[in-house]
Amino acid sequence: MAQTDWVFSIESKIYTIIKARLEKALKTTYPNLLVTQQQKMNDNTSIPTVFIKMLDSPEVGQDLDNATINAMLVYFETHITVTKDMGLTGLRKISESVLGNFKALRFNIGYRGTVRETSDTYTLVSRFNRVIGANEEINF
Repeated sequence: MAQTDWVFSIESKIYTIIKARLEKALKTTYPNLLVTQQQKMNDNTSIPTVFIKMLDSPEVGQDLDNATINAMLVYFETHITVTKDMGLTGLRKISESVLGNFKALRFNIGYRGTVRETSDTYTLVSRFNRVIGANEEINF
């Protein structure tokens, strides 16, 4: 049987690392910061919010036997939402921290989207990707 357990731990490892780093860097400035994987939030959602999710991530690096998973091309998407009171400056500061933390884990920027504006919030959607190998250690 193929060793595939590492594939199912990628999302939680990356999320845990990014969440811990963001909270350490930003909680003093933004005490209500919420870093979450929950897409559907209740009415008492805390803002600013950083939503992180892993997207479909294909297998890469197959060998001729194709009996194991050698590597995955991993994609993550983030949604950063701030209030209008925090402004684009607040959005930029949090976005820089998110981007810097994904880059520290050697992710590429796949998409740094445009700012979406509602009557009371700004949101920025970004995507990151990188290849993660079967025996690779992902550490804090």
